[in-house]
Amino acid sequence: MTISRFSVLGFALLSATILIFSCNLEDFNLKKLTNKEDIIPKVYAPLAYGTFKVSDLVTSPPNDKSLIPAGPGFDLNPIILNKTGTSFRNAAIDTVFLITNFTNNTPCDMTFDLRFLDMAGLPIGTPFPPKVIPADTVDFKIQFVVLGPTDQDNLAKATDIKLSIKIASPAGKSILYKDAKNKSFTINLSFYAPVNLRKL
Repeated sequence: MTISRFSVLGFALLSATILIFSCNLEDFNLKKLTNKEDIIPKVYAPLAYGTFKVSDLVTSPPNDKSLIPAGPGFDLNPIILNKTGTSFRNAAIDTVFLITNFTNNTPCDMTFDLRFLDMAGLPIGTPFPPKVIPADTVDFKIQFVVLGPTDQDNLAKATDIKLSIKIASPAGKSILYKDAKNKSFTINLSFYAPVNLRKL
């Protein structure tokens, strides 16, 4: 009976020693679970999604053998995407991030800028800085600047999002319109926002 008691005690001591010296004791700090500062959930929301063919965005198409210029490029018709009532305005949300995933299946570089529109089709706030998406790029991720309180208010008021897009021949290449007109690109817009639980 004594031998059995010592073997159980020895096993318990050995287990405790291994636990103490092989683990990070911070991992067992249960006080962290009660500290709201250490728990920052994020809210995600899809905003708009679409696939567009170049020729569908050209009102007066050039000749098939026309070169798509480099530099400033060639303007496509603007894309108006309906905003599905997404709004993050809340006392617990200080900042909102706008994420764009862009797949460019065209042989051209693409430049686009984005702005919010109200019900009358008028711009709200200032446009976001233009971004460049290289030719033949899959799932190119762009994170726009943080949306502060003013931009969040504009987002709440907006009914649509306007994307202005240009295509251009990449540096050192000459792309004909016929090589780009039947190609498409995809835009996926979404938001995410960290939630400050201390403000709830």
